Amino acid sequence: MARLELTLNFPKNFQIKTFNVKSEKKLSPLAKLILQSVQFKHFYYVRDDISYLLKSNPIERDFLLQALYSIVISLQNNSSINFFDMWIYEIYINKVPTHNKFMSQKSQNLEPGEYLTIKLAYGSSISQEKK
Repeated sequence: MARLELTLNFPKNFQIKTFNVKSEKKLSPLAKLILQSVQFKHFYYVRDDISYLLKSNPIERDFLLQALYSIVISLQNNSSINFFDMWIYEIYINKVPTHNKFMSQKSQNLEPGEYLTIKLAYGSSISQEKK
């Protein structure tokens, strides 16, 4: 069986698009470690990393993959960017405090929400430049 080897180098000329995703549940330490390690990786490899490394946590794996697929499809549909021209530039995990003004401070035991800020870098393929 022949395996297709792709050489996906980070582009010299690129643009960045930023997306924000709310995580309903707190991300595990493993998921956070994986997300911190994907800077400058091609989307294809990030997808494989998440699929393989989070096999033991299918809910978290599926959430992260759905978020990334949504972002990529949005960029493909709205900007006609080829899937093979997308890289993860940065991912930040931001904690946003949850505050309920109708409850007293002492009785509030709300965990802060987590938001992922995903910066996707994309270059132009040769076919797009010809257009």
